[in-house]
Amino acid sequence: MEQTIPYHVLIVDDDPADAALVTKAIDFGRFHCVVDRASDGVEAMEKLRLQTGPSTGASRQHPHLVLLDINMPRKNGFQVLDEIRADPHLRHLPVVILSTSAAERDVSSAYQSGAHGYVTKPMDVDDLFQAIHGIQEYWFNIVRRPKL
Repeated sequence: MEQTIPYHVLIVDDDPADAALVTKAIDFGRFHCVVDRASDGVEAMEKLRLQTGPSTGASRQHPHLVLLDINMPRKNGFQVLDEIRADPHLRHLPVVILSTSAAERDVSSAYQSGAHGYVTKPMDVDDLFQAIHGIQEYWFNIVRRPKL
């Protein structure tokens, strides 16, 4: 099936260099995506809740995918994930943790909090691009999701 509208991706990461690389990887992927960025968990929840509030005339759409870092100031990724899963307007969102942490406690906590996936950010740029393209392929081509 040919993609007719762009996929919306929200990258939540406090590191501008990491967010820029992930954005570039998405841009070089085979799916047409519109990328939005939040620099911490507070900003992410503001953006997500703005999209569930009363319409201001502009068409607001939830992201098709949230790529969420764990270690951020003000509100960390686990807190964001807990808030997303507790909100009936947001709990359907697919959230993949994208973190430098490979600690088993972080992986377990992420899944226990309702993450749909956990990917450790590769240090090599080519490996990062490959990981991002794999995530895109899975969420935008392989998985079948209900229309909301």
